[in-house]
Amino acid sequence: MFKGSFQFTIDAKGRVSIPSRFREILAERYEEKLVVTNDLDKCLVAFPFEEWSLIEQKIRELPSSEPHVKAFMRFVYSRATECELDRQGRVLIPPSLREYAQLKRDVIIVGMGNKIEIWDPSLWDKALAPEQFPAISETLARLGL
Repeated sequence: MFKGSFQFTIDAKGRVSIPSRFREILAERYEEKLVVTNDLDKCLVAFPFEEWSLIEQKIRELPSSEPHVKAFMRFVYSRATECELDRQGRVLIPPSLREYAQLKRDVIIVGMGNKIEIWDPSLWDKALAPEQFPAISETLARLGL
């Protein structure tokens, strides 16, 4: 399970280091390959290839005749990119994905269980704004957590 948050920088070529703890998990449980795509929360999400295959299977089971499902499929698939870790444990983030998530130099890399999120620091701070906590708490209570 990926967990924790880490601050890194994107180099001039668009590469970002994956935290060593995450690289260890990838090496032990998965291939050292990620599928990176955009997320509705204005960040990027990176799945180990095996986890991405499970996500794709679930997406294929959705009714593509539904307009929102079709829009979601276009949104996710259009920018999904397979990225292999280089010898230094970095992945190359394509320009279109960096632009979408407003990634410039500094990034926050967040473990989210079976996936990794990559955030612009200011957008990350907004996502964790304390004023959202009451609504989050209500939703989690309603869902039994």
